Amino acid sequence: MSSIRELSYEHQQAVEAMKSQLLIVLVQRLGGRVDIPAAEIDATGPFNLLMAADPKTRSFTFEVKRKKR
Repeated sequence: MSSIRELSYEHQQAVEAMKSQLLIVLVQRLGGRVDIPAAEIDATGPFNLLMAADPKTRSFTFEVKRKKR
């Protein structure tokens, strides 16, 4: 898996365009509504979002990993 930052500019833009769609899918999977405290959002600084795409299965895998110090 690679960090979204490691993708080409073109691929970063494609991921950026998909963000709202990805959030819709995530919220749907979690029951249609998610309440997140601002403090939890503020606490995401030590983490990176990794992404992999599988062209055969046409699926995406996302993983949150702690940043290396």
